[in-house]
Amino acid sequence: MTVEDRLRLNGDVGERLLNAREAARYLGLEADTVYKKARFRELPSVKVGRALRFDLNALERYVEEHTIEAID
Repeated sequence: MTVEDRLRLNGDVGERLLNAREAARYLGLEADTVYKKARFRELPSVKVGRALRFDLNALERYVEEHTIEAID
């Protein structure tokens, strides 16, 4: 399932969790950058066992909170 497919879903939490590669694609970053930002707690993440996952809703809030408004 692609990131775009997951973005269209409104299902349960399992459908909202992205792996690092999918989160990187969603944010327009490299996967290494996503791992680094998660390690430094700059990016919200969830540990599922040993796996690192990224909640789609949390990523959306992150983008909204870090959006710089244009000056008119």
